[in-house]
Amino acid sequence: MGQTRGFYVDTVERTTTADQQAVWAVVEGIGGRRGWYSTDPVWVARATANRLGLPPGRLRHREDPDHLAVGQRLDWWIVEALEPPRRLRLRSLVRMPGQAWLDISLEPRGDGTLVYRQTTVFRPAGTAGRAYWHATLAPHRAVLGRLATDVLRRAEA
Repeated sequence: MGQTRGFYVDTVERTTTADQQAVWAVVEGIGGRRGWYSTDPVWVARATANRLGLPPGRLRHREDPDHLAVGQRLDWWIVEALEPPRRLRLRSLVRMPGQAWLDISLEPRGDGTLVYRQTTVFRPAGTAGRAYWHATLAPHRAVLGRLATDVLRRAEA
């Protein structure tokens, strides 16, 4: 975990021999009816607890089950950046004392491996935001670590 210019940053990184297109297909297919793999119940509980100001049933939302586009809602996120097959950045819609992003990137290496990287960025709003980050860091690391493992297992299958 690091702090850069008032932002908290935490990264989960894995290396795989899976094909970049196969990993990208799993990344781009996340959410909606497919859910968030084994971490799905935790994400749903967190979003539901915030009530998001959305009508029931609107926690799950995807325009297209296989492809994303900038500006689209993906469950309790907004797609902010999309560079297939290398990067997806989501901005959280969940109420919290600050703003949060999840950035997933794929970086091919010359040795035929691929680096899968999930970076959480949080801009805290005051003392409550800083306390929130520290209080939720361990559970977020567990959930995001599991999500990375799930994505790569699916891509490698």
